[in-house]
Amino acid sequence: MKIVIKELIKHNPLIWPNQDDVVVDSDSPNIFLGGGIATKSKISQTVPFDLLGFMLTAEQVKRQTQGVVHCLIADQHAWLANQLNQDQATESAHHLRQTIQAIIVKFKLTNWHVHLASKIFTEATASNYEALETRDIKHFANNHQVGVKIGWTFSPKVVGVTDESHFDTLHNLPTILIKPGLTSDPAKPHESPYICTDPTTRITFSDSNNWDISPAVQNHLRSICLLFENLFEPFPPKTPIQEKCKMIIDQVINGVST
Repeated sequence: MKIVIKELIKHNPLIWPNQDDVVVDSDSPNIFLGGGIATKSKISQTVPFDLLGFMLTAEQVKRQTQGVVHCLIADQHAWLANQLNQDQATESAHHLRQTIQAIIVKFKLTNWHVHLASKIFTEATASNYEALETRDIKHFANNHQVGVKIGWTFSPKVVGVTDESHFDTLHNLPTILIKPGLTSDPAKPHESPYICTDPTTRITFSDSNNWDISPAVQNHLRSICLLFENLFEPFPPKTPIQEKCKMIIDQVINGVST
């Protein structure tokens, strides 16, 4: 099956244009989605709203391949590769997993499986991030019939050392790239769609967001909500983007168990 990128973009402006179409083998129709919980030096403090666009891109592709989404939370990478506090990383991973599960349940996403790396690779020892990422991809390609990966990058033309495109050079799995998460910090305008190191600069799955955001962030939120509406149902006409986001956020945080 061929996944035509231009057709995906018609309903999903989060996807970078000018990517090659992806051919998915009928024997490997499943999708891999990986989410970390730390940068090289900081553990994620909460879950950004951008996660929704990342997950729904996988859902969009899944509906074409009629496969299954395997979502891996890369928890042990924080302490095995980045030498960060394991207890804090475990807590952050727990919060991310709860949020992912709430999104799956609230919006009735079917054929989704969420995994913790620490539960799969129980004997893993300290290593570099590249080796762990390559291990992850190989495991899901070999054991879970994964034939395509959803990734993200700051730019599809330049392989970055701090975004996921760097790791995508290490494997042969076809990858569909989306745009990064956006922040309101001009000194750091981009961040991973699933990591938030400063909640004051992001819209997050929280009821205490600062909605004094830049036009760029507003447009990014519109893209996420447009994808949401295309996959599910439209909001009432003339609903402001802030209200759209709040309605989604409220549903998700109400579904997160304490």
